Amino acid sequence: MNLKLGFEGSDRILIINADDFGITEGTNEAILALFQHAAITSTSIMIPCPATRGVLNKGDIKNIEKAGIHLTLSSTENQGLKPVYHEDKLYSLVNSDNEFFTDIAYIEPNADLDEVRLELQAQIKYAISKGINPTHLDSHAGSIMGLCTGRDFLEIALDLCQEYQLPFNLPRRILIQPFINEKQRERFSARISSAERRGILLIDDMISLPYCLSINAKYDTVKAQFITMIENLKPGITQLTVHPSIITEDLKRLTSCYVEREIEFRLLCDLDIMQLLKKENIKLVSWKDIRDIQRYRGER
Repeated sequence: MNLKLGFEGSDRILIINADDFGITEGTNEAILALFQHAAITSTSIMIPCPATRGVLNKGDIKNIEKAGIHLTLSSTENQGLKPVYHEDKLYSLVNSDNEFFTDIAYIEPNADLDEVRLELQAQIKYAISKGINPTHLDSHAGSIMGLCTGRDFLEIALDLCQEYQLPFNLPRRILIQPFINEKQRERFSARISSAERRGILLIDDMISLPYCLSINAKYDTVKAQFITMIENLKPGITQLTVHPSIITEDLKRLTSCYVEREIEFRLLCDLDIMQLLKKENIKLVSWKDIRDIQRYRGER
């Protein structure tokens, strides 16, 4: 895949993907600003979020043309999200308020597979109906990955990737991560093989700052961590996952990690970081680039 993108196998290729588009209006504002400054290359959009609907219903999507679908099956304690699928109630996925459950360890073993498929497809279809041409699929909060109980919904996601000719964010180097056990390693290896058989493109690696450092996180400390992470980037295609946002009251209500999200927004605008990427000869690409290669291969 690197050669098709015009790079060599030794090149370090980076997707800078802003997760959680739609989670708050401040997040949307930050991500759109980062696109305007070419500080990110992709985003992942949460279709069930009210702030997503607000943007898509305006019909102005020119600034989010490089958006994948952040497949969402869970709420948080401070933000209840409702399914996009409306034809029937998805009994195994929602509580008495018709909101997704918050506990992924409960969702994994109890979700009905047919209902999972209906909801995930509905999220993709809704985005397309509003003019989004999705670039990829990935998982919000790991809700389809099976990291809690070992029951994942990845084959459903891969079915949808195949149907809509989309790559999937499952990095191959997950197989060497110390946080997974042997059973998880076997399962992810099987899912990676399944994707390859279907012609679904994957990336090599994924990196991110620790999601929730501290309410007292300091910009210079986080910046130093960020610089080290970029300097240690391995060859191949890596996604740098970020959660940038402008701090708003909604964000404060939603997460105690709002300081870190604002720091990530500032970091991506930092001239030192932009110069570091050039100095390290990091090649920037988007999920759209990978999707277009997958579709080209599928047409041959």
